[in-house]
Amino acid sequence: MLFEQFHFSASWLVATRLLLAGIILLVIAFVRNKYQVFQPFKDKKDFFDLLAFSILGMFLVQFTYFKTIELSNASFATIVQYTGPFFVVLYESLKAKKMPSFVTLFLMGITLFGVILIASKGEILTVFTSRDSLVWGIGSAIALAFYSIQPRNLLRKYGSFTIVGWGMVLGSVVANCFHPIWQVDGMITRESFVQLLIVVLFGTAIAYLIYLSSLKFISASLASILTAFEPILATVLSVLFFHLTFSWLEIIGFICVLGSILVLQKRV
Repeated sequence: MLFEQFHFSASWLVATRLLLAGIILLVIAFVRNKYQVFQPFKDKKDFFDLLAFSILGMFLVQFTYFKTIELSNASFATIVQYTGPFFVVLYESLKAKKMPSFVTLFLMGITLFGVILIASKGEILTVFTSRDSLVWGIGSAIALAFYSIQPRNLLRKYGSFTIVGWGMVLGSVVANCFHPIWQVDGMITRESFVQLLIVVLFGTAIAYLIYLSSLKFISASLASILTAFEPILATVLSVLFFHLTFSWLEIIGFICVLGSILVLQKRV
């Protein structure tokens, strides 16, 4: 609605949502423990790790995703980005010096197939586009994998509010180089402002905080695999709020994703 009705650009929304959501989380972190908020800057290694997470993770995972949408469409971008778990599992297998089991790879393939059916609404051949969009899409998947793996030690050491907050604020600095927040290219109204707050609070601050907080309790590969629920929930909510209907191929996609994730989470 922000894009279509109020004509905001993706680049402005990325810069704005990162900055505002990051500030909100840092304020909460300061209230909880004002001494810990600036601790990551006192350790040189942790500071560079935080910079890497902010730029190569928090910013890049959004920029590459929106760039893929710009060059193709949202369905194609979603499908390619959800190959991220493959890169996570590959990394963890190389780190452990062992190959993923055939069953794990098979289940991940079923998950990807289900996501493809859901995101493309069963019209698989219509979502594959140009080489450039594929390159950016694979970049978004790698960024998602990096984003899931890299900050685990920082999260354990400094807490989710501090790391996610700084990750968003520092990532917004890079985003503002592409599209400064003060160069508003959409219509600012009461309705668009409320919707922007919803995106900032629920779609950015809370969503990213919960996802990264889960990395303290489960593996990065399982966390990234569970993100495959996103297109399912998006479809269910679309049915409830926009009365969307879906085909039997999409229902098969739901079953593939849910079934494979339930089995896979016992193996990751």
